[in-house]
Order: sequence, then structure tokens, then C-alpha cells
Amino acid sequence: MALIQASRQPLVGTLLSKAIQLWLRSQVDKMDHLHLSIEGSNRSLLTGHIPQVSVSTENAVYQGLHLTQVQLQGSGIRFNLGQVLKGQPLHLLEPFFVTGNLKLNQSDLNASLQAPILVPALNEFVLSLLRSMMENPSMSSSDLKPDQDQSWINSVQQIQDTQITLETNHLILTAQLLFSPGELLPFQLKTGLELASSHELMFVQPQVEIQTLNTEFQFSHYTIDLGSDIKIQDLILCAQLLQINATVKVNP
Repeated sequence: MALIQASRQPLVGTLLSKAIQLWLRSQVDKMDHLHLSIEGSNRSLLTGHIPQVSVSTENAVYQGLHLTQVQLQGSGIRFNLGQVLKGQPLHLLEPFFVTGNLKLNQSDLNASLQAPILVPALNEFVLSLLRSMMENPSMSSSDLKPDQDQSWINSVQQIQDTQITLETNHLILTAQLLFSPGELLPFQLKTGLELASSHELMFVQPQVEIQTLNTEFQFSHYTIDLGSDIKIQDLILCAQLLQINATVKVNP
């Protein structure tokens, strides 16, 4: 279902609505209950400019990311109107910004952990976190000699069998650490999650436990930079649900 708000030019409005729907569906693997609203004067639409578009959908899958609920608003969108009027696909002509609300429940978040764009990032995050804990003089550990620390972390190849549990103000990541000899060891990270800035996530008092090694690590916080193309206004972490309000740059 799609709703379009563009008066006096029903043909252009209808073609534009269908073109945007087709473009959206070409960007995702799956989406349910798509609602689309286009706002703009006839003059702006006929120059290939959409002042504002609102999109909402549920159960969307984008590049392996499972999104429970999505509400987006984009502005200043320029597109190839001439080709669209001839029945050709819609193409963006320049970057624009989208502001929206994203909700991921726990099951969708876990399904997303196998997404090709997340797997290497998650591996790098866990390994970087472990290295930072060992290099941080204020971190605590148990039953590992100092000269052993660096050697065993260097032999970790990747993590697998990842699962996330969402709690109010905390998340728990469980996984298996795969070592170069082929050995698997259970791993758990429990941490708070807050915004350090509009483009930085701060993991608050992260605690890492590797039970087989009888090893625990903890320090005050760990920050990752998400890049300049995203600005997060709000992040809410509660039982079985993660909610994010953010503005993201969309490139053609």
C-alpha cells in the first residue's frame, strides 16, 4: 500500500510513486506493509526534485540486516525525471539525508549477525576490544601471566556462533573464539551502550569472560567511530528491543 500527496498532476504523481516503490524494493531483499508519502508542488516534482518523502515499513531485510520496523523521512531528493517518465528505473542524482526511527527486536538483531556487512565488523570489534583491554593498565584480569596475554590474543582468528541478548541499558554478546589451532573457546561480553557523540558508540564498563581460560577483563569504556555519514540523535536499549533515531547520508 502506498499513499502519495501530489495534487493536480496525477500522471506524474502516479509514475513517481511507482518508480520510488520499485527503487525501494530493488534496494532490499524483503519488506512488508510499505507506506509511501510524497510531498511537493507540481513545479518541484516536474523539475526532478522531491522536497520530502516519508517511508514506513516492517520486517525489512537489507543486505542481510533484519529490521523490525523502519520509519524514514528524506528531503532534497533529486532524480532522473526524464527517464522515469519514459518508464525507466529511478536513479538518484546526488546524495541526500534521511532521518528516521529504526527498531530491531532481539530475534531480528540475532538474524542480522550473519549479514556479510556485519560479520567482519563484529570480528574486528571483538578483537580490537580484547587488544585494548590488554593494553589498558586499568583493566583487570585473572589467572593469566602478563607474558601470556599477547600471545593468546594473537592466535584468535575470528568469532562464530554469535548471539545477543538485549536487556535494559545492557547487552550480552556470547560467541565462540576460534583459535589458529582450530580450538573453540566460549566467550561472553556484557556491556552498557551509550552515545559518546552523534557518530560514536560508547561501550560502558565492558566485561569480557572466557570461562575455559578462567579469564576476565574489564575497564571503564570503549568507543567506536561510525563515520561522518551518520548522526545518531537517540539510542534506547531495553529488554529485547534496540531503538535508534538517526540521520544518515544516502549516496547515489
